[in-house]
Amino acid sequence: MKKTAIIIPVYNEEENLPILFENIEKINRPEFTFIFVNDGSNDNSLKTLKTAEFDNYLINHKKNLGLASAVKSGIDTAKKLDIDYVVKVDADIQHNLEEIDLLLSEINEEVDFVYGDRFNGKINYKMEFIRKIGNKFFSLLTKKLTKYEITDSQPGFIAMKVELAKKLRMLGNYNYTQQVLIEASILGFKFKQVPITFNKRIHGSSFVSLKYPFKVFWQIFIIYSSLKPLSTFGKLGSLLMFISILISSYQIYLFNAGINEKFIQNDDLVSLLFLFGIQTIFVGILGNLINNLSNKD
Repeated sequence: MKKTAIIIPVYNEEENLPILFENIEKINRPEFTFIFVNDGSNDNSLKTLKTAEFDNYLINHKKNLGLASAVKSGIDTAKKLDIDYVVKVDADIQHNLEEIDLLLSEINEEVDFVYGDRFNGKINYKMEFIRKIGNKFFSLLTKKLTKYEITDSQPGFIAMKVELAKKLRMLGNYNYTQQVLIEASILGFKFKQVPITFNKRIHGSSFVSLKYPFKVFWQIFIIYSSLKPLSTFGKLGSLLMFISILISSYQIYLFNAGINEKFIQNDDLVSLLFLFGIQTIFVGILGNLINNLSNKD
């Protein structure tokens, strides 16, 4: 019997937790180990978590560190257990615990981790247009960065082999879903999506706000550039140098045509772009060397 750690981050979910406990007791799966991570809740979530009558691990962050940090704490605990798989679900009852087996059944020699797909599954409420567009945009961006066939990069419902969980570094502290995808793709793990059911939140409110897209976009850049520095900064530096050469070439043409009196009109800008481009490439080279040394250790 395959053993599985179920990680459930919790932030101000006191009204949803009793329902979640009932759902856990209904599925009655002794091979499942539940790991709750209270991420600095300021309601009675921690008190409620301590009343759980089934076996579980409880991690308490004294202050709110972010969803990715909560997931990382859960994974760090899971890695110490005798398990085969790690699953992450939300505490807000939007995921069906009965569908955990749906994800686990797709993991095999050819698939290392599985994401739930809400958009090709069933969403039991009308998702806000802006949120849906945001999800689609980040799914396309993550698809391009990872080369995975992704239709939903932020389902919050994922399952993976413990081997992958042990290699994840989880560098950011805000959104973890893109982190897992980007890291797994760079590490060479294989991915699959399966349709899932996604329920409407009954109690509480989502952490997603208008700031969310900007935070996620910046974090994706930080994560990708730290894992693939030469590719990221090499391309950025080359682009800056190309712009510098393009501007100078055009201004030289204008000078030869008798339009400009000066050989290069914006010499300070051209020089700055070119030098900054070179420096950016060297940052990528240095980052790549550091990564290679870290991997050897």
